[in-house]
Amino acid sequence: MEEEQKNISKRWRYYIDKSFQNQFMARFALVIVLVTVATLGVLAVLFENPYDLLPDAGVLHSMEIKRIPQPDGTFVETPVPGKTYNAFELFWKPILFISLLNLIIIVVFSLFYSHSMAGPIHNIKVSLKDLAEGGKPKAIRIRKSDQFQDLAELLNEVIEKRVK
Repeated sequence: MEEEQKNISKRWRYYIDKSFQNQFMARFALVIVLVTVATLGVLAVLFENPYDLLPDAGVLHSMEIKRIPQPDGTFVETPVPGKTYNAFELFWKPILFISLLNLIIIVVFSLFYSHSMAGPIHNIKVSLKDLAEGGKPKAIRIRKSDQFQDLAELLNEVIEKRVK
């Protein structure tokens, strides 16, 4: 009973081969980091050379409404330029936010996807290690949703025909 519970708890563990899965996640995450750096680099170039993408030489003015008193005691509301923004100031925060969101999604996705590869590889390693140490040959079992189905079938065929 205790061994069955141990096997069930292992089945729900997504970090099986930490080295492989960390490398897998890091490579996916590196793509997002490189895209973010490149995008922010392009924005920095736009900051230096606006190329008329924004009016007034790459600067965007916010408008504020000021109430200007008149001699007759009334007020006239007049728009006046407020704070100035450039392309870099306008876009770096949304780009960074979306990039961080993408990074989180990629890391979670790659953890689950790498689990479907690391699990079968781990099972194959354990079975082959037991076999090399003189243990009783056992069929390699992997879930239907896992990768490397054909490899597991081929190894099971070898175990069945050559080892047993």
